[in-house]
Formats: sequence, structure tokens, C-alpha cells
Amino acid sequence: MNKILSHIQKNDVTILRIIHCKAKCSFLDKFMTLITYIGSTTFGISFCIISLILTLSSKSNFGIEVTFSMILSTLLSNIIKINVNRLRPYVKFDNLNAKKIGVDKYSFPSGHTTSAFTMSVMLSLFFPSLSWIFITLSTLVGISRIYLGVHYPTDTIFGTILGSLCSIIIYIFI
Repeated sequence: MNKILSHIQKNDVTILRIIHCKAKCSFLDKFMTLITYIGSTTFGISFCIISLILTLSSKSNFGIEVTFSMILSTLLSNIIKINVNRLRPYVKFDNLNAKKIGVDKYSFPSGHTTSAFTMSVMLSLFFPSLSWIFITLSTLVGISRIYLGVHYPTDTIFGTILGSLCSIIIYIFI
């Protein structure tokens, strides 16, 4: 098991360095800093409130379902984060030029990626013809977290899975 975890960690660091160091440019510095906010707590809460208001008088359950999905994914993400205690990349690697946007102490899983995928998968379930837009934006949020030096690739991959599953579960059962 330690050999597998060591291999994953080695690949995580390699991919992190490629995305963070080799793809660096002023355009991406600005773009990734902007796109990362789609997964922020402020954006997520605002999205849920607007969704609830817009669907209040309709027969759609979208506002309720996306809000429950966000609550579930946020709770699970925070519980996992507290129990795993994985330090952020910029803490372990001095040479990362990290932009510490919206960070707490631990990195696994990526809360921004979890939130982005929670919203995008729920949107995709309700509006399947636009799913490619929603999933693309959420994927960019995950990449932005790596680019900004605050997450490893596996943090964002797990956030993708967690956010997606929470939305699918809520969609099926509500």
C-alpha cells in the first residue's frame, strides 16, 4: 500500500510541477485567478440563493436539489479534509509561486473543485444540452487550483468525484 501511495504522490508532484511551473504565463496567472472563484464559498452560496429564488414559483426542484447537493458535498469535503490532513503543495515545496486564494490549512479534497462539480453536474442533469459548458468550467476550476499551487492533482480528482456523486445522489433521491 505504501508503494502505491508513494507512486501516486510522485505523479502528483510531477503533474503539479508541469501545470504550475511550465505553463506559467501572465495571461494564465490572471485567468486562473479569476476562474478559481467559480468554486468559492461566496459563489456557491450566491448560486444556491439565486437558484432557490428563480425556481421558487416553478415546478422545478433545481434550487432545492442544488442547495442540498452543495450542503452535502461541503460537509463531506470538510470531514474528509479534517481527517486526511494533507498539507497544501505550497507548504511542502518552497519554490512554488503560489497564489493562496481561498485556502484553509489542508488540501485533500479540493473544496473549490468539489463545489464547482456539484453545481455543474446538477446543472447538467437539468440542462443536458449545455453540460459541456458546465463541465468545462468546473474542469478549469480544478486545473486553476493546481496552477495556483494550492492543490495536488489527486485533490482535484477526488473533488470532481465527490461533487459529482453528491449531485447524482441528490438528483436521484429527491
